[in-house]
Amino acid sequence: MKWCKRNEAGLTLIEVLIALAILSIALTAVIKSASQNIQTTLYLQNRMIATWIGTDVTNSIRIGMIKPPDAPDHLLKENQTLGQHWTWEATLNLTPNPRIKQIMVDVYHQPDNKKLAHLESYL
Repeated sequence: MKWCKRNEAGLTLIEVLIALAILSIALTAVIKSASQNIQTTLYLQNRMIATWIGTDVTNSIRIGMIKPPDAPDHLLKENQTLGQHWTWEATLNLTPNPRIKQIMVDVYHQPDNKKLAHLESYL
């Protein structure tokens, strides 16, 4: 009985194409995940900055550096923080107790005017 020796030193073209298809699907998932992670990190960074701005405005109102008008009027100002443009809006609302007023501050990111923070405090 004669055995036929074949030189099989390598992969067929179909095996290589299947391996490349599997690799491309896996890499696409990794790239999508990294992209979503970057977008989420940027959103959280902007939201944290908006919270800092809102807290600063609230504290400035509480110590009397900023005097917002009573509701329904509001104080609208722009500022630049950490190289970005922000707009904040402050309102003083009455409460059932005449000695206590509610401070409401909304912070918007420019240029898309998206509200990223809403803070409430009392004076």
